[in-house]
Amino acid sequence: MNRYLALALLLVASATLGGCGDLKSSSVDTEAIAADIRQADQALLQAEEARNLEGVMEFIAPQAVFQPPGFPPIVGLEAIRQFYDSKWFKLPFTEISGTPESIIVGSSGDLAFLDGRSQMVVEISGERTVAAGKYLGVWQKISGKWKLAAISWSANEMTR
Repeated sequence: MNRYLALALLLVASATLGGCGDLKSSSVDTEAIAADIRQADQALLQAEEARNLEGVMEFIAPQAVFQPPGFPPIVGLEAIRQFYDSKWFKLPFTEISGTPESIIVGSSGDLAFLDGRSQMVVEISGERTVAAGKYLGVWQKISGKWKLAAISWSANEMTR
C-alpha cells in the first residue's frame, strides 16, 4: 500500500475513532465545523463547475490523495493540478453539484469526513446526460483553513 493511501485511510480512521461520540462533553463546536466544511465543499464544487483552477486549488491540502474512477490515486498538489487541467476540466460537463449527507468531525476539531451525493450534467452533441454519484472526502484544518486531504468518488447509473 502506498504511503499516501495509508495516510488517507489513517485520516479517515482517526476521524471515525478519535472521539466523534458525545458532543456535549467536547469543547469542539462540531456543528460550526460541519457548517464550515459544508461551505468549503460547496465553494470547491462551484470552482470546479466554473473550471476555475486556482479557485479549486485553494481547497486542496498539500499531500492530498484523489481517487477518481478509472484512474490510479493522484497524490500531491502538482499532480492534482495537472489532473484538473488536463483531464477533469476537459470533460463536457455543464453542471456539477453535491450535497453532503453527513459530516463527522473528529474530537480534535481539525479533521472530519464527509459523505455526499453528487450530480454531473454532461452534454455531448446537444444530448444531456445526468450522472448521479457519491463521494467521500476527508477534510483537514491547515493553518486555519479547511482543505480537502483525500477524496474518492464514483458515478451511479447514468440517466437521460
